[in-house]
Amino acid sequence: MKTIYKKLLFLLLMLPLSVLAQTTVDGVVVDSKSNQPIPGVNVIIQGTQMGTSTDFDGKFKLTKLKSGDKLVFSFIGYKNETITFDGQKSITVSMTEEANVLQEVVVQVGYGAVKKKDATGAVDLLTTKDFNKGFNSNTESLLNGRVAGVVVTQGGRPGDGAAIRIRGGASLEASNDPLIVLDGLPIDGNLQTINPNDIENISILKDASATAIYGNRGSNGVILVTTKKGAKGALKVSVGTTFTVNTLAEKIRTTSAADFRSFMTNPANIAQYNIAPSRLARLGNSNTDWQEEIFSNSVSIDNNVSMRGSLFGKLPTSFSYGHTYLPGILETSKFDRTTTALRLNPSLFKDHLKIAINGNFSVVKERFADEGAISGAINFDPTQPVKIDNQQFGGYFEWLDGSNNPNFQATDNPVAALQQRNNQTKRYRYFGNVQLDYKLHFLPALKFTVLAGIDREQGKGRNELSSQSINGFFNGINNLGRYSEFWENKTNSVLDAYVNYTKAFGKLNVDVTVGHSYQERESVIYNSGELRSPANVINTLNTFTRPTSKLESYFTRANLGFDNKYLITLNLRNDITNNFFKDVRSGIFPGAAFAWNISNENFLKDSKSLTNLKLRLGWGVTGQQELSTNFSYVPQYVVGNPQAQYQFGNTLITTVRPSFYSNTVKWEETTTYNAGVDFELFKRVKGTLDVYKKETIDLLASSVAYPDGANLTNFGPRNFGNLEINGVELGLNFDVLKSSDLNWNINFNANYQDRKITATALDGTGSPGFLTGGIRGGVGNTIQINSTGFAPNAFYVYEQVYGTDGKPLEGVYVDRNGDGLITGDDRYQYKQPYADFTFGLMSSFSYKKWDMSMSWRASLGNYIYDNIGSSFGYLDNSINQITPLNNINPSFFETGFVNEGNNRYFSDHYIKDASFIKLDNISFGYSFAEPFGNATTARLSFGVQNALIISKYKGLDPEILSGIDQTIYPRARMFVFGCNVNF
Repeated sequence: MKTIYKKLLFLLLMLPLSVLAQTTVDGVVVDSKSNQPIPGVNVIIQGTQMGTSTDFDGKFKLTKLKSGDKLVFSFIGYKNETITFDGQKSITVSMTEEANVLQEVVVQVGYGAVKKKDATGAVDLLTTKDFNKGFNSNTESLLNGRVAGVVVTQGGRPGDGAAIRIRGGASLEASNDPLIVLDGLPIDGNLQTINPNDIENISILKDASATAIYGNRGSNGVILVTTKKGAKGALKVSVGTTFTVNTLAEKIRTTSAADFRSFMTNPANIAQYNIAPSRLARLGNSNTDWQEEIFSNSVSIDNNVSMRGSLFGKLPTSFSYGHTYLPGILETSKFDRTTTALRLNPSLFKDHLKIAINGNFSVVKERFADEGAISGAINFDPTQPVKIDNQQFGGYFEWLDGSNNPNFQATDNPVAALQQRNNQTKRYRYFGNVQLDYKLHFLPALKFTVLAGIDREQGKGRNELSSQSINGFFNGINNLGRYSEFWENKTNSVLDAYVNYTKAFGKLNVDVTVGHSYQERESVIYNSGELRSPANVINTLNTFTRPTSKLESYFTRANLGFDNKYLITLNLRNDITNNFFKDVRSGIFPGAAFAWNISNENFLKDSKSLTNLKLRLGWGVTGQQELSTNFSYVPQYVVGNPQAQYQFGNTLITTVRPSFYSNTVKWEETTTYNAGVDFELFKRVKGTLDVYKKETIDLLASSVAYPDGANLTNFGPRNFGNLEINGVELGLNFDVLKSSDLNWNINFNANYQDRKITATALDGTGSPGFLTGGIRGGVGNTIQINSTGFAPNAFYVYEQVYGTDGKPLEGVYVDRNGDGLITGDDRYQYKQPYADFTFGLMSSFSYKKWDMSMSWRASLGNYIYDNIGSSFGYLDNSINQITPLNNINPSFFETGFVNEGNNRYFSDHYIKDASFIKLDNISFGYSFAEPFGNATTARLSFGVQNALIISKYKGLDPEILSGIDQTIYPRARMFVFGCNVNF
């Protein structure tokens, strides 16, 4: 008993000493060469989840340390340092930069990852430091102009998605959108509902040797998006807010009220153009700038909160919340998005089992403006007022006929078109996955991965038109307005299972993956029709259930590396889809690549000038199945509506008609060849140069003409031709200045591309090709064509003849076939909407706590059809239409065209050079160290987006993906104020 008492007494005496031994240490982390502090270094107590990170001045503080604890310091681009704590009050840690940071950069390549130095395909990686600065309302805008061969065309409406084209896409009428994979989950549609602030990095797979692992979905390239994962260590909180003032950068050219009135009342013009007195009598007394009435400045706000760290000191967790409210510059349009994301990354069994749980939930509310008001604003008589003392149309001025009845076919008041319509949607989206990675204890080289994911979206909306609108539904003399509803449910689910074996056998590195993937997509759509119409009948025909699309795949990939010099990648995927008939639904998609790390050879190993050099060769085949008219091999019948019934005696019989049928539509296939070189000079200039060729056969189209009697309808899907794309890409990253206080980095990329259709189903028939590109003006007119030997969507026009004064002669064209007549045979393929060259430039400069960046883009060789000038730019549009008076488009003063006919719509005069240079963003920032105490940082920023456009094109904006300018929602010029705080 005495012995026990003695032991207890000894423990009580030692307890204060042990408590005193748990102490605090302060320190600073510096660069070994410059002796400058390094912010953001992770400091972890080895074997625990406890830790912190250095602040802006490289300082850190840790508490509750015990003698013998090991402190591990880690930071990207530097070698890890370990310090043993033995009671020091303060320590200085010197970290050494990696000999070649490129060696450790990891890129996602689909069902796995590789170090950048070991990548054999054309792969680019963007991290948070590479993203475009300023306010980015969607994820796509982070990429714009940042990667060679990747073109992002951003829309103007609030929250609008963007069209992404990687090396021009690979199709014509099927989808040209790249496959987007978010944390292993293929995402349908755009990235509008994803918070850009949640993105950690983006890998872009451009050639088929890299994308073949995704088979039929990889023909247009693959974008792999990785979000910010749960992190070990102390909890870190980041709060950011951005205010943006959105303004109209430029108005569409119109004629002012004073000039319009002057022209219309000029006696010479009245006589020359025979302007009717009855029309002149309708001139108003107002001076209305209709664009001023429909466009206005707006203020948007974007708030984000994120937390990363170990939950309960053990579970790596990441949580984020974001809210974006973005009113458009076009009246009544707005975008409201709320996002939440939770990511858990626990590890069990000594890290042999890693679990990744990703959950995202978003709510998007939108109100869509009637964008027809934009064309109305440039066409409406500027001498008329916005409102008058008239209760018939809510006080808005609208045209009446000679009997003072509404003129329903006249141009509508654009302000009324906006204010009297309420078109709203609300969408809920949940997407997420669970991924399990397990390495066998007795064979850690073997890893099993299972991923189950779902992307579910539910949307509903209504479109209501006021009963005071001139476009309401009239039941007799009663205006009922208009009202319709819709809802839609979409589900995309995926289950992947694969096994990976990685092992080094001496100088030989082996990395083999074998797996299986299954994906289903379902959708159900309901549309009420016009509910204010007494004739509207709601039944089962209002709900459409799209057939479930199923894709089952088997894939394998082998990466072989020898002596860190010679690398081989082999891919093979078998896709089986129910979108095609059973005899053609299976597709085999192989890929292969070779790379030679020349800089690891003895003759270059110690080079001080050429510090990295790698040669790459790649080949692969990918596919395409995305058509809106899939399942054409299934016999389908459409039930007629009540207005299409057939009467037998006194009985009305509902009709049933067969739809298009074909069991021969099959995969579109793209074969890509790629040769590239990666290099680094003096550890300051990094670059890539790629030459590629893409050949697509059996091009898919959803609506191609069939000869009479050849099918049950005149138009339907088919494989109709071949396409070839050749290109060259260059990417450069140059550290112009690099020191402790002063840094300047320039990133430049360039792409040249030549596209040509090499065959169509109409070859040998005497037809010039497939007409496409619908335009405003006339009925069913098109301005583009797909013809063998020419660029896709080339403009199909008459060659305009010009007078000695340089003005086009109305109705006079070149007789190109020399038959003495001007017919459709005289039209020719002229120019293209796609650029020959695209460029991107980003300059980032910092001095101590100040920073500045600029993002430029350029596009050369792209042309636009000026459909505004062609549809409004003739005088008869103003003085000889159902509308008593329309404004005069400035195009009339340039051409003198009076009449609507004479093939004027198809004149090559309206094909305009749309090459441009754009300053997308310029931003300035200042960073604060410890503004709210230890280990806190803050940054204030100001910037301008869509700051400058240089172009010869006189229209609103030369950047239009289709190449047809029919008026677009203007891209706002945005003045951005931001504040971010980290603690």
